[in-house]
Amino acid sequence: MDTKKIEEIVYSVIRDYCKNNNIETEISKDTPLIGSNRIMTSLGLVNVIVDIETAFLDEGTEITLTSESAMSGRISPFRSVGSLCYFIGHQLGIEQ
Repeated sequence: MDTKKIEEIVYSVIRDYCKNNNIETEISKDTPLIGSNRIMTSLGLVNVIVDIETAFLDEGTEITLTSESAMSGRISPFRSVGSLCYFIGHQLGIEQ
């Protein structure tokens, strides 16, 4: 698994979420997932997290995005699409 594959999976899941919820927005590394300009509700974020974990599992890679470090960190890995991709890469030991 490499950075490109991580981004492919994350972007695909988020695009599917937006399509299924009639959200029209351009998805980029700077797209906020939490905060005032976020593209989804808190429940939507939970659903996306589960869908991302499932997509990685379908690729043969088990990840957990709701670990203690993710939830209690000073800077949330869920603040943007890019930070989420970076967090996943870090979990998988991929240089970025």
